[in-house]
Amino acid sequence: MWRPLIETECATAWKAATPFPHLVIDDAARDPAALLGLIEEEGVARYEGDLFVFEATPPEPRSAELTQVRAEFAAAYTASLSRITGHAVSRIDMRAYAYRPGHYLLPHTDHQAGLQRRLAYAYYLPSPDAPAGGELELFACETEHGEIVATPSAKVIEPAPNRLAIFEVSDRSLHQVREVLGGLRLSLAGWFYP
Repeated sequence: MWRPLIETECATAWKAATPFPHLVIDDAARDPAALLGLIEEEGVARYEGDLFVFEATPPEPRSAELTQVRAEFAAAYTASLSRITGHAVSRIDMRAYAYRPGHYLLPHTDHQAGLQRRLAYAYYLPSPDAPAGGELELFACETEHGEIVATPSAKVIEPAPNRLAIFEVSDRSLHQVREVLGGLRLSLAGWFYP
């Protein structure tokens, strides 16, 4: 189901990426339309907090189908990403996300002490109503004397269908999902762990 990574090209891109290490891989799945039904089968609930508004499936898959997709995704990418990124990863989690008009995820990092997240990822599903907005935005953290003093926007990644975005999790990997202005942004997303 998942296309293999070309490790030499990805390793070069990873090392050269700014504002922090990341990859953008197009045509990641062989049959992206087959993945779309997973969200309907799982069902989504609304999540809202100080930093976010979106809909998502439960943290653990309910269906055998999403459990299988998660296992296949991990099998396809953990070994390659360990070699490409230098972060030894062996397991992942995965949820489906739906961002509708007005949904967003404000600037934050996924680094949290004790969670051991090494890499974050988002795989963008083909949407029956293509989204306007909903881009993944990466920020540069400018520091003085060890303190962050500015966070200018550094890169914007469109949520194109069948695109996989992967980035390093650190206290400086500041990112956000821009507000969805129209349509529907669908993704499978989560983290890689040791």
